[in-house]
Amino acid sequence: MICQELDRLLYPYLDGEFQPEERIDVETHLATCAACARRVEQERHVQQALRRAARHAVQSRRAPDSLRAGLQVGLRREQRRAHQLQWLRMSAAALVVACVGGGWVALRPEERQRFVEDAARRHAKSTRLPYEIANAAPERVEQWFHGKLEHRVPVPRLPNAQLSGARIFNLKDRDAAYISYETQPSKEGEAGRRIGVFVFGDAERQLDAKALPSVEVDSSDGYNVAVWRDGEIVYELVSDLDEADIRQMLLEKERSSRLANAPRPSEPLIPISPVSHVP
Repeated sequence: MICQELDRLLYPYLDGEFQPEERIDVETHLATCAACARRVEQERHVQQALRRAARHAVQSRRAPDSLRAGLQVGLRREQRRAHQLQWLRMSAAALVVACVGGGWVALRPEERQRFVEDAARRHAKSTRLPYEIANAAPERVEQWFHGKLEHRVPVPRLPNAQLSGARIFNLKDRDAAYISYETQPSKEGEAGRRIGVFVFGDAERQLDAKALPSVEVDSSDGYNVAVWRDGEIVYELVSDLDEADIRQMLLEKERSSRLANAPRPSEPLIPISPVSHVP
């Protein structure tokens, strides 16, 4: 791929309209071309600003004519895609309800499986792409993601695993954070195991995911993928670790998190004896 080809591929790439196999060509080029990478980052910020302005305009219902005129071109693509997705979801839900009744619930596990499969493919290909931030503490990584995505990115603290780096990924039709870890070897001379965690927003709760300690573990392309949520944020942990090891890791993570957030008992007051004055 050359830089000139990015002109016709830029917006489909940002809109998530590529197949995973097609995206790898663009992302490989961006990893080696700083100029194109800056352009993609600038366009991503423009899209995010347009979406935020659109939501504000709808909520306030007092958008001035100049703002509406300036947003019209940029929002046309987003509105068209939103209408198409809404029509497809309504049609699919109506079809399943007509066939089996209450079919929207039946669609949600299938949607989760599609995200599981895409997460496994992207995790496998992530070794070809450089980190956008590396060798940093979780707090520094959270700060780096702030403002780059429309959702918050709480970085999981995984027991016995070292954070290697992170970058922005596109998972299905959503912008996501990708955070890479490496487990600490249990024996000398043993290699660590790689773990990838995708973090993305799901305020509408379209994906079937529960809060820890409950977790769903599926498999795809030789990887186990654990899915859970924290409010409007969904996590997908991808690794070749055994399912039992993944569940134990997340259980220990949840225990550590609860202990860290538990209120500490106040220390007892030590009575102070009055000082006697000797005349």
